[in-house]
Amino acid sequence: MKKYRSIVVLAVALFTAFVALGQQPGVGRALVPPSQTVVSIEGTRFLINDRLTSSGKPAEGQLLNTRMAQAIFDDENPATVGDWAYPDTHIWDPQRNTNEFLAMLPTYAQHGIRMITVGLQGGCPAHTPPALTCPGGDHPWIVSAFNPDGSLKPAWMTRLGQVIQAADASGIVVMVQFFYHGQESKVLDQDAAVNNITDWLVNGGYRNVLVETVNECNAGFSTYLDCSNEANVVKQVQDRSGGKLKVSVSFTGGGMPSDDVISQEDLVLLHGNGQTTQQLVALINGLKGKTAYQANPKPIVVNEDSTSLDNMNASVAAGVSWGYLDTGVNNYVGGYQSPPVNWTINTDAKQAFFDNTLFLAGPNSVATATTYTGSTTADYHDPAALSAHLHDLQGTPLPGVPLRFALGGQSCTGLTNAAGVAACAITPSVAAGTYPLTVSFAGTPLLQASGASASFVVTREETALAYTGDTTVAQGATAHLVAALREDGQAAIPGRAVTFTLGSGAAAQTCAAATDAGGSAACSIAGLNQPLGPGTVTAVFGGDTFYQPASATAATMSFAFLTAGGFVIADQPAAPGTTGTTVTFWSSRWASLNSPSGGSAPSSFKGFAGAVPTLGCGSDWSSRPGDSAAPPVALPTYMAVIVTSTVSKSGSSVGGNTASMVIVKTNGGYAPDPGHAGTGTVIGVVCP
Repeated sequence: MKKYRSIVVLAVALFTAFVALGQQPGVGRALVPPSQTVVSIEGTRFLINDRLTSSGKPAEGQLLNTRMAQAIFDDENPATVGDWAYPDTHIWDPQRNTNEFLAMLPTYAQHGIRMITVGLQGGCPAHTPPALTCPGGDHPWIVSAFNPDGSLKPAWMTRLGQVIQAADASGIVVMVQFFYHGQESKVLDQDAAVNNITDWLVNGGYRNVLVETVNECNAGFSTYLDCSNEANVVKQVQDRSGGKLKVSVSFTGGGMPSDDVISQEDLVLLHGNGQTTQQLVALINGLKGKTAYQANPKPIVVNEDSTSLDNMNASVAAGVSWGYLDTGVNNYVGGYQSPPVNWTINTDAKQAFFDNTLFLAGPNSVATATTYTGSTTADYHDPAALSAHLHDLQGTPLPGVPLRFALGGQSCTGLTNAAGVAACAITPSVAAGTYPLTVSFAGTPLLQASGASASFVVTREETALAYTGDTTVAQGATAHLVAALREDGQAAIPGRAVTFTLGSGAAAQTCAAATDAGGSAACSIAGLNQPLGPGTVTAVFGGDTFYQPASATAATMSFAFLTAGGFVIADQPAAPGTTGTTVTFWSSRWASLNSPSGGSAPSSFKGFAGAVPTLGCGSDWSSRPGDSAAPPVALPTYMAVIVTSTVSKSGSSVGGNTASMVIVKTNGGYAPDPGHAGTGTVIGVVCP
């Protein structure tokens, strides 16, 4: 079981306005609101506000309870107070302890808890052996609401007042336990202590209080608090309170109260710790068979037992109120008696007890509320993080149950965590728009159904278009235009139309294609007729009800091949494929200005190849010396030029290879006479 963060409810602050301050004899009555919860006894059954408790349930007339002895705990021994430090702050904080307890009281009540036992000297706080255990005699820690002279400690009384008032608001009875063994010896005047706390309770006007004078009077107390004198102590509280307080005393687990105690007390306390179910039933039956009990039957309450649901069920079946005892260990996780205590319902044992209490004594089911807390918008085809908080009407989280989310015909289910939050994701498959989102809790036998709704906006998915087609295009040739359309630049988007435009204005040429399964669209434009030089190609997806528009633009270079033949440059001295290289492709000095890597060129070659059978890399060309190959009269402004690595002469024929082909922006001054050189700048590559 994970450690869960404690719940601290802001409403606790409201209770502090009515805190009952520590009262000594003669001090005025504390300011408290009128009691909302009045406990009374009718025969062997309990009433709250003149009505049988848990009416119509198996525990009708009973006070199902849990031992919360440490609800107002503090340790005044500097040497031991660090044993109870919180794991997050590394210090002990008594008010935090009480506040976190107060925050849970409404939840306890909603599950059917009708009584809690709170100790003015706590209970054994040490349950982490071998370091922390309770010794048999006096305890080393100082845990007591009483000063040695029997007067009351204001801080303890403040916390007790907070607990009683918060319990009163939740319909819960508080059994105030006066003394605990191992601590009672720190109070020298125990008689005064009994009188002072009795006066404090009466002066506070509390009517949701029962009294346990001593926890297990046969555990080794002083003569005054020993079982042999407890009938007198019980009577002392009854008399001093004028009968306003109902009083009892407990014996050790399995112990049978003495006849004088049974006769005097208003209710009989039994402890079932250490007892099997059969032993507990025998103890209850034995008490009911005693003459002292039969002479004046009264409610029987087990206010300390174990986590055994078998004991709980057997006790309730016998008409006896039962009390949960879960000591846990000092780790801020398990149990309710080992500080720092985690007061939430955060373990399997606690959950099982409260579920059973709800069945035996609680309302038919607990009202719930669902609050949507997740995203309210998402793109089409993008996961939407949905979440909701399930809680009872006091805001307490309800873990471990499924919540169903529905959006546009799609649904997902999440399980609530310890904070009552369930989460899952839906990837919207509907067109952009506003849709109702619902979250529903179907309910369980113990929890009522609830739900919530919100408006959810589906927006068009972001798209990205990348152009991957031709960017160098030859006049009169065919351009192959390609683009890839993707969601968020990743997943392919099929079946969408992409329009390509080469050039602009009156010269623009277009084609269109639909994207394939891989998101690729491809089409061709034949018979290119573009202005020579730099240009653009644009791909556009216009968008639809699912996807946002997207476009991509790439720079193009439009060039021309000569109608016949082609000019040549050598692959040395400069790398002609490098943009910005100045070259000479026609000149009487061509052989000295161009140095093919395959050897010197014949001086008779002036730079024009008259016969180029195939335009492209890897083909050979041939020519005649000088200007006899009939170079063109004029040049294109952007022209394809052959790059050769070898030029050789055979007879009257000159020839070479096409190692590559570049685009040259031509300069002025050219004439078909080799004396008028043809020069330019490399601005692109045709191939390879």
